Amino acid sequence: MERGMQLFFVAIFGAFLMAINVYCQTAFTGSSTDSVIFVASTPCSAGTRPLPGIPAKAACELIKWELKLFGGSEAQQSGTYMLDCDFGEPKQGTKELMHGGTHLHRDGKWMIVNGTETDPSAIIYQLDPDKPGESVSFLRLNENLIHLLDNEQQLMIGNGGWSYTLNRIKR
Repeated sequence: MERGMQLFFVAIFGAFLMAINVYCQTAFTGSSTDSVIFVASTPCSAGTRPLPGIPAKAACELIKWELKLFGGSEAQQSGTYMLDCDFGEPKQGTKELMHGGTHLHRDGKWMIVNGTETDPSAIIYQLDPDKPGESVSFLRLNENLIHLLDNEQQLMIGNGGWSYTLNRIKR
């Protein structure tokens, strides 16, 4: 009888631990539809400068991006966004920018545009679709990666040390 009670309590305790584990896994997966956050450090090239609004003559080699898409669930086709970029010359031997860099903030509306010339099934996140001269577009690679597109809606090409891919983070 005593052995049976021990097994009963061990089983109850095990079920409790499994329930806690399931809760923790679902609570921290980033499944919230409040916002989706993408971050990256990319080169500051002639192709990227006009996209977020960096002046063409600015001293810039590096851009640090943080893009928040609100209303970003899989089912939604549009929402609002906040884009924060820090740009400037990199501080050698660190992940920082010299003199803290220059901060740029944008916010507005985003929408999904379906298809490109080469891939009709592509999903494009377009910031400020109603402002063609200021619009910034990203190709959705999967739920965790988006890639910056140039003004011609083509992939921005990186090199061995840099890419133009933003990674989804969970906060």
